[in-house]
Amino acid sequence: FVPAAERTRTNYTADYDVTQADINAGTTLHNVASVDTDQTAPAEDPADTTITRSPSLTIVKDVDKSVVSAPGVLTYTITVDNTGNVDLTSVVLTDTFAGGATLTGGDANNNSILETTETWVYTADYTVTQADINAGTALVNVAIVDTDQTDAQQDDATTTVTQSPSLTIVK
Repeated sequence: FVPAAERTRTNYTADYDVTQADINAGTTLHNVASVDTDQTAPAEDPADTTITRSPSLTIVKDVDKSVVSAPGVLTYTITVDNTGNVDLTSVVLTDTFAGGATLTGGDANNNSILETTETWVYTADYTVTQADINAGTALVNVAIVDTDQTDAQQDDATTTVTQSPSLTIVK
């Protein structure tokens, strides 16, 4: 028997680089260390690390004209940013008012996954009609984005319609 004060302890360290794939999987990291000597039976000790997933995104919608007084085209820019720590899949952007939106940038590797390092940019156009001007009500365009990992988020852009009724008469 060797008294505790006379025992030699050897400390070892090991590093593991947590990957984005580990976070996306969300499973506990289970690591087991084992030791064996000629004089002892093998011994092991596990250590578990829980992964906390925090899926999150933001959407911002902007329009190029805040006021219109005649028919023309409004161009919308919709920015979707992955603000969480999990890659987002099945990204669906809905923009009914403009008849849809087109992804114009951000999916760097074209894999249709909104990765934690990516911000996607969409554009959409709406043609203001004379009927819109006649109605005189604000043009409110709402975009909604949803993924498998998040709740739907939305943002809107508003363009005010200014009416300028006028006429002339010549006899």
